[in-house]
Amino acid sequence: MLFASDSAGEGIDLAGDILSSLIVVKLPFPVPDPVMEYQRNQYEDFDLYRRDIIIPEMLIKLRQWFGRGIRREQDTAVFSILDSRASLRGRYRAEILNTLPTMPVTDRLMDVEDFIIRKKTDSYFMDKDREEE
Repeated sequence: MLFASDSAGEGIDLAGDILSSLIVVKLPFPVPDPVMEYQRNQYEDFDLYRRDIIIPEMLIKLRQWFGRGIRREQDTAVFSILDSRASLRGRYRAEILNTLPTMPVTDRLMDVEDFIIRKKTDSYFMDKDREEE
């Protein structure tokens, strides 16, 4: 399990069952810096700036994080976004779903459990301490 932080989408390869669940607590909006401030000053309307700069950068980071869970064709992972702005009535839900690959989407924990049971092999559920005995 990995709680996505800013560096979670960069430079790491967690193939197979090493990473089976990635949890995004907050959508990864970019942190303002001097370049972004300059870009912001180029727009008269903040909504246009958000649409053209802020949201696309957030979506790129989200795709990078998503890629940590599916490094190989046979990999499976649960990708959970806890930020309410991605919920059923969330402001950014449509953009997020349009950006990520097509996949089952749910807000039910039982669906997540069923998915893991269906997709993971028996060895995934083995008690590692018992294997060593």
